[in-house]
Amino acid sequence: MGSIALCVGVIVAYVAQKPESIACLRTAKESEIDAFINEILRLDDPFVSNRRITTCPVKIGGQNIPEGALVKLNWTSANRDEAVFDNTTFEPQNNAEANLVYGIGKHVCPGRLLATWELRIALQALLASVNAITIAPNQALEREVAPVGGYNKVPIILS
Repeated sequence: MGSIALCVGVIVAYVAQKPESIACLRTAKESEIDAFINEILRLDDPFVSNRRITTCPVKIGGQNIPEGALVKLNWTSANRDEAVFDNTTFEPQNNAEANLVYGIGKHVCPGRLLATWELRIALQALLASVNAITIAPNQALEREVAPVGGYNKVPIILS
């Protein structure tokens, strides 16, 4: 549940800071909401990094990495790679294929579908029960501490 809580915090913080998105989300198709959520998480990924051990020699970014090397994958950096993404625009549909929020290949998150449903349902339920979501005045969003991303505290007002 900690993973979902981190994701909900990132999503709610985004929506509170971009209130114009609420009207669009209320009328969006489920697939559009899913893409919206995934784009938010691409830009502000609560899962900062993972470690892996190479199973064979590999060359990445011009660097030779031997078999058995411990490597740290920085998901936040990968999801903001300027060679892949235009980070000046919010483009859920255009960025969906390259988004690495849930991993890739044999290491893709087995809970991806369930997490997507949970996040969509949580956002839809929240938006159906309020008129507005705003950041509480005189309160700061408080970031989580590495090795995780996201927020430790998202003070909001629901009206």
